[in-house]
Amino acid sequence: MSLALFVAWIVPLAAGCSVWLALNPARVPGWPAAAVGQGCVAGMLLCAAITALSARTDTAHALAHAGPWLTALAIAAAAVAWRRMHGLAPTREPQPAMQPNRWMTALLALALLSLAWRAGIALREILLRPTYPWDAWDAWAVKSKTWVLLGHYVPFVPMQEWLAHPNPDTYTSMAWAYPTTLPWMQVWFASGAGGWIEQLVNLPWFALWVGLLLGHYGQWRALGVARRPALAGMYVLGSLPLINVHVALAGYADLWVATIFGFAVLAWLRWLQTRDATHLGVAAAWAVLLPLLKLEGAIWLLLLASAVIYGLLRRRWRRRVVLGLLLALFAIAIFGHLKIPVPGLGWVEIARNAVDIPGFGRLAFSWHGAALAGILSSMFVQPNWHLLWWLAPCIVAWRWRELITQDALRRVGALLLAAIGFLLFLFVLTDAATWAEHYTAINRLLMHIVPALVTFLMLLLRGVKWRQVFRGTAPAFAARSDP
Repeated sequence: MSLALFVAWIVPLAAGCSVWLALNPARVPGWPAAAVGQGCVAGMLLCAAITALSARTDTAHALAHAGPWLTALAIAAAAVAWRRMHGLAPTREPQPAMQPNRWMTALLALALLSLAWRAGIALREILLRPTYPWDAWDAWAVKSKTWVLLGHYVPFVPMQEWLAHPNPDTYTSMAWAYPTTLPWMQVWFASGAGGWIEQLVNLPWFALWVGLLLGHYGQWRALGVARRPALAGMYVLGSLPLINVHVALAGYADLWVATIFGFAVLAWLRWLQTRDATHLGVAAAWAVLLPLLKLEGAIWLLLLASAVIYGLLRRRWRRRVVLGLLLALFAIAIFGHLKIPVPGLGWVEIARNAVDIPGFGRLAFSWHGAALAGILSSMFVQPNWHLLWWLAPCIVAWRWRELITQDALRRVGALLLAAIGFLLFLFVLTDAATWAEHYTAINRLLMHIVPALVTFLMLLLRGVKWRQVFRGTAPAFAARSDP
């Protein structure tokens, strides 16, 4: 590894971890894993933002232009983190009343070893392959590769505009309107690699996978999940086939959206647990990034923001919000259309028979039964998710009393139900049905909410006495206080 490539990796990691610790100085259980995991992802996105601001005229030397700014941010954040952490004693975790089962511990160790083996396979795939075709090649890498090979930024415009006004300083592609956050991140790593070396430019997807697992493990521990169940959950999340595909075939934005949405939900849960406004601010920061990664992220931002805001409202205002939604539906039925602003998308127009979404086009409303069959096949038949979608309703049915006693779990459950409801509406009741019938998008959009779903299931299972469960002596329900 060259010195430049080493710097291209160590500076974003230092900056991201320092910013994370400056915002989360409390040394709660799992804090080192959360700092490294979420800090790694944050650092890569920070380098993308600073590169976009400072290296537009000289992309070949992006590291030299953006590196000093990112280093200064890392030093400043590290100073703030040290000051805030100084004198804070680590939170002591209560010792378990029962010794862990040795056989279960050995089985968990084998599972984690298999996860490490899988990581080696995915890393080898990235280092041996160029960027895979389809979206990874057409939507994301085409922009960053163009900027790196030209040596400077050029805009991408609609094909009609490009044909009508030929200009050597403009380019076009099918995905010209997609966000440029990930392409700018690739410019940073291409500069560190000394040129457009696709295997090195795609390495951030492996780091993203590691950050996804460590970031979730650390936050689960902070939310009260014991060490061994949290490690088991990390294995479940890291072994899901489609997530591994998006690591090995690096270049797609979907794994980024899934990771950031999962991080936002975790920060929201931390706020519900502690009522520390910093966690709510972190959740908002993660959520705002969603439409900057992919256009579909605007929908998840809207749903998450709605869930958070609805939870903040007093009861009488909640009734008014519901009444307002009903009036909006009534207005659509009477006047024929309604325009609403959606961050990251623009003005979305909803009519009686169609919805017009900027960047996606017009989707007509109609029933598509074949799409429903495709969704069910993706979730319950195809080998994309192991048994995740089979186990989820079983766990909810088993631990339903936790939903009654814990308001935080009810809110996350409602958010996930709204997300699944949106996907059903999109694929079953609009022209987007072909994306589910031919399996071109359904699994990728499901993946966006899967880390948050695993978090929901982990918290439902929090506090289960597994040894008693296996012996058949566990109580049917153990009351817990609402965090």
